[in-house]
Amino acid sequence: TDFLSNKLTGFIGKEKRVMVPKDVVLYGFGRIGRLLMRELVSQAGKGEQLRLRAIVTRNNSDEDISKRADLLRNDSVHGAFPGTVIEDLENKALIVNGHCVHMIAANDPSSIDYTVYGIHDALIIDNTGVVRDREGLSKHLKSNGAAKVLLTAPGKGDVPNVVYGVNEEAFDHEKEQV
Repeated sequence: TDFLSNKLTGFIGKEKRVMVPKDVVLYGFGRIGRLLMRELVSQAGKGEQLRLRAIVTRNNSDEDISKRADLLRNDSVHGAFPGTVIEDLENKALIVNGHCVHMIAANDPSSIDYTVYGIHDALIIDNTGVVRDREGLSKHLKSNGAAKVLLTAPGKGDVPNVVYGVNEEAFDHEKEQV
C-alpha cells in the first residue's frame, strides 16, 4: 500500500481517502431501473461505495415482487442476470447476490420514511421519467433518509442536465440536491 501510494501521489494526492458507503434507492424499476440495479450490483465490491438498499414501486404484493425478480433475472435484451435473485416475500425484499434490497410500495415520494429500513442520507435515483422538474423531484427530499435526487431523464426548467465529460463541472456537486 505504501509503495503504491508513493508512486501514485501525483494522481491521488497525499491524503488518505476513506470511502464511506452511500445508500442508494431506485425510485422505479422499469428497464432503466433494472439496468441501474445490474450496474450497482456489479460494482458493489465490499460495500464501500454505492450500495443499493431499496427499490420503490407502486405495488409490493407477493406477485409483483416475483414478477420484478423474474424481469431482473432474465432481460430480453441484456440476457440473464449474472448472479442470484431470491424473493423474500415475508420481508418484502429481494436478496440479490446475498444483499437485501427492500421493495417499498409508495405513490408519493414524500410519504416514505427510509430510516425505517435503516437507510440514511440516501441518493434517490428517480428513473420513472414521470416528474422532471425541480418542484416534483424535491418531493423526494421531504422523505426521512433522503439526501439527493438524481434524475435519469432530461430535466425541465432549472434542473441541471449533466453529461459526464461535457459539462459535469458546470455546477456545484456539493450544493446541488437535485
